[in-house]
Amino acid sequence: MIVQRRLSPNFDDRPENTAVDTVVLHATVLSTLDEVVVHFSSPVSEVSAHYTIDRDGTVVQHVLEEKRAWHAGQSQMNDGRTNVNDFSIGIELVNLNDGLDPYPEPQMETLRELLRSICGRQPVRHVVAHHECAQPPGRKSDPAGLDMRWVRALFPLLGV
Repeated sequence: MIVQRRLSPNFDDRPENTAVDTVVLHATVLSTLDEVVVHFSSPVSEVSAHYTIDRDGTVVQHVLEEKRAWHAGQSQMNDGRTNVNDFSIGIELVNLNDGLDPYPEPQMETLRELLRSICGRQPVRHVVAHHECAQPPGRKSDPAGLDMRWVRALFPLLGV
């Protein structure tokens, strides 16, 4: 898997000694990878993710994994932990998030490969959709139309 780097200025340090045990999946709501790169490159947007996967499987890294990207916003996991950005990696999928726009097979194959790669570097125990951790509940709907059962089936030993 080839990962292009188009680094965003929108990140900061994780809290000291924080284990990265969560991956949060998002939909961009933007139509193209180029639009995402421009948005994440702007300091005014104050938003970023670690990776974006385009419809054709192209991967762009915006923030290094050891840094905190600004993707989950106000958030809480089912176990009560808040500030999910502190301990997570954010992956954006280029998708309109309308529940109708499909997630093409090349994008899903790359997501599978990227998740396996991240799990080889980080102690991941949870893979969640943004809408599952966004607070208050109902604040976010992404990634609409993505079958999280398919994603979780990739990692039966993680308890995700």
